[in-house]
Amino acid sequence: MRHRLAIALAAGAVGAAALACVSACTDERPILWERPRTVLGPIPLKSQIAYVDSALDRVTLLDLAPDAPAIRHKSIGRRAILAVPSPDRHDLYVITRGEEAILEGQIDQPPRLWAIDTIDLDRPAVAYDIGSPFDRIAVSPDNSIAVAYFSAAGPDAAGFFRNPNEMAIIDLARPPSATNPTLKTIRSFGSVPEGVALTPPMIVPGDAEGVPRTFAFVLSPNNLTVLDTSHPTRREISIRLDLGGTAVIPREIVFAPNTASAYVRSDNARDVLQVHLVGVPPERPEANDYRPQLAELGAGGGPTDIAVYDDHGGRRYVLASTPNTSEVVVIDADTAQFRSIRVAGPIDRILLFPSGGDAPPRKALFASIGTSGRTVHVLDLENIQDPLTQAKIRTIALDKGVRDVVPVPGRELAMLVHDDHRTVLGLLDMETESTSPLLGVGKLDSYDFSPDGSYLIGATAKIGRVGFVALDNLHPTDFRLDQPPSRVLSTANAKIFVDHGDPFGHATVIPSPTATRADAIVLAGFLTADLLDEAP
Repeated sequence: MRHRLAIALAAGAVGAAALACVSACTDERPILWERPRTVLGPIPLKSQIAYVDSALDRVTLLDLAPDAPAIRHKSIGRRAILAVPSPDRHDLYVITRGEEAILEGQIDQPPRLWAIDTIDLDRPAVAYDIGSPFDRIAVSPDNSIAVAYFSAAGPDAAGFFRNPNEMAIIDLARPPSATNPTLKTIRSFGSVPEGVALTPPMIVPGDAEGVPRTFAFVLSPNNLTVLDTSHPTRREISIRLDLGGTAVIPREIVFAPNTASAYVRSDNARDVLQVHLVGVPPERPEANDYRPQLAELGAGGGPTDIAVYDDHGGRRYVLASTPNTSEVVVIDADTAQFRSIRVAGPIDRILLFPSGGDAPPRKALFASIGTSGRTVHVLDLENIQDPLTQAKIRTIALDKGVRDVVPVPGRELAMLVHDDHRTVLGLLDMETESTSPLLGVGKLDSYDFSPDGSYLIGATAKIGRVGFVALDNLHPTDFRLDQPPSRVLSTANAKIFVDHGDPFGHATVIPSPTATRADAIVLAGFLTADLLDEAP
């Protein structure tokens, strides 16, 4: 393998010695070397891998698109606490806590959200003052809106007061200003948010302007809150979910942007809740111009999983599993008519195939993950809406129980995980509805799929190899590493990035699943590259 030692690593060691000398002579050790250091990452982007260094106040980007990986840095604020990629993986969002200047070398800085364009690297990172050190962020599917909020973990040691119902709504299409972000505290009714989901852009029926907008759905125990992020200063709308004193916990939400609807699955709820947004004339200029219409879609037994799809005619259907009644329910979202189909076992996982493309799904796969059931079930979705058509559901018997089911991107394949340590796997071909076993040498600590779904890539922490399985013929191969892996990632250009868990940066880049060791590149010290150029 070709080894590339980041030149600045050696320079960094020299620089550290020089700074130590300065410290000994002047007794003024730079604050840079006194800070606690946390490295966030690796974070997969399109063809890049990102690391965020909380001590050096920077993001390191490894660009794997060229033959020789390129290293770039982007400066951010003090004390990074969270980093997430955008849904399209073109941008990176980092929340920094900031700091209060007490010692020499410190800088007064408020908490901020940093938006980093990883395509145009010459564009500086954009900083939004978010007011509080939020530790969660939701980003809309079109990458236009972000909502920063607190998790339910409670105050940390670095804070004094925490308002758990506060959030910051950031319009990512506009520059920072006195009105962007908008800080808002939603009504709580005694609960705190457990999640925020942002809709794709959708037009509210009856809206005279017909402008697409994004809505935030805030999930809280016994409560669902809807907020129009296009008008964040308008009052949110709260929907109480509790029934007769029974706690109702919203767990999952899926959106139907063509009909401005959301479908909510909750613990202890009888049915799937449909929230349909309709336009209304506002009572005053600052009032909302929409309201939610609620409908319970007849699952009838406490749904444990839901899925939504459109057929060839654009008609929307909701699939819900109801273990209490041993059924799956197919609901016509337009008419609320439903069809119940008997299925053995307490189903709690629904997957649609094919998934992720423009074509409507043809089959649904059902599994019992919680009970580690030894069967999975396949339902044909074509003509399922015709009440005169008999539902075609088939049961596939397995040798072992199923602990997880993972769809393979771009393929009509599902990976079946048969044990908690992920040492025994199976592949289910949804076209032939047959299964093939895969045995690993140890716990599958990290895995990924190639972008087109042609390879399964896996690694075990204490074994210095990466394993590949060609999913066309299930042929296994492996690739020997110089050091054990910590995590494996597949980039959009099909390269394999192996992180070795070194705080200074140590990784192996494998050009393709069929590459040899002579083709691979080892990077060392990239997290300290250009260290002497950074101002403390």
